[in-house]
Amino acid sequence: MARQPLAERRAATRAKIAALKAEIAKMDAIAAERIGRLAVRAGLADLALDDDALLREFEAIAARHTAGAAAQAK
Repeated sequence: MARQPLAERRAATRAKIAALKAEIAKMDAIAAERIGRLAVRAGLADLALDDDALLREFEAIAARHTAGAAAQAK
């Protein structure tokens, strides 16, 4: 069996990368929708917080749970 030319192999690899990026984007969109729905249910949409303040709060939540997971793994 003859080996594919480099250009064809590169094109195939680029196509795989594009498909994986699309899959990641879809996964991110699904996660964002889920988190958004939960945030609305929790009442976060009614708070008068700017995006920076809200992001800091989400980061604090993530840090708290990341630290908890790391402590449990020890």
